[in-house]
Amino acid sequence: MTVIHGPITQQLLSGANWRGADGFPGPQVWADDVEQVLTFLKRESRLPIFLPLIQKAKNPQHRDAQFAEARSGFFLSRSGLQILAWEPAGEGGKTGDILVSHGNSTAIFVEVKQPSWRFELMPLHSAERNRLPENEKLRRHGRAKLNKFLPGVCEGPAVDPRMIVMDVIRRNALKKLTDNCPNLAVSVDDCYVSAVGFPGLFEYVTQEFIHPNRDPDDPEDIFTYERLGGVLFLRPEAEGTGCVDYKVDFVENPLALQKCALPREVCVLFSKLRDETGKREKQRYAASHSPDRWDRARRLFA
Repeated sequence: MTVIHGPITQQLLSGANWRGADGFPGPQVWADDVEQVLTFLKRESRLPIFLPLIQKAKNPQHRDAQFAEARSGFFLSRSGLQILAWEPAGEGGKTGDILVSHGNSTAIFVEVKQPSWRFELMPLHSAERNRLPENEKLRRHGRAKLNKFLPGVCEGPAVDPRMIVMDVIRRNALKKLTDNCPNLAVSVDDCYVSAVGFPGLFEYVTQEFIHPNRDPDDPEDIFTYERLGGVLFLRPEAEGTGCVDYKVDFVENPLALQKCALPREVCVLFSKLRDETGKREKQRYAASHSPDRWDRARRLFA
């Protein structure tokens, strides 16, 4: 079936280094979503900066990480938050991804991450990776260079997606957060099994806030969560309805410093979006009379 690309998507593809490396933007439902996000960036006057950056991405993985930032801005704006700035200043001269507010709330520093299925191929801690035979390391590194799903191959993740997401946030987001404003981490995961709605997500993330699951052999894995107000988990999925559904989960950090805690109205909004996602998932699987994804996830990681 022929996929029709919108005018901004055509402009994006025309100068992209990674064009042809995979099927991006994919079937029509995803092509429409990409055009919608790019149209949002145009309205925000962000497109002239965004297009050259994403076109120069080295590979699809880097491209998807950059597009996750755009999708996050699109979703936050659609949900009622105002985009105040892109690439706001963070800790130590580093920059974040977005600065937002809700109503009259103080500005919120947002850092977006896209945990990938590629991270699920290797153990998180150095000692476990070092115990892998050399041929197994080479096999896993080689697998990471291929497409996520291979024809006729049935694979499952080696690592719990909750661990993957929080490991990426702990290592890569926390160092950018300042202690003078609310901070939000957004995860737009591309894992085999999404963290969104995963059984025990709230309990795991809350425990991670208290006792970070650091790698004892990594001297750079030192950051703690007191400057992080919470984590918003996003999972865009096409459900056969002709549009992409943005599924949501959210965990607030009750231990955040007072200045870093998210405004109450923002927590209420994200919690509402999380509950609405749960209702849609229950209705969807009840109508299909099939086990839901979380039942399968429980069995997978039991």
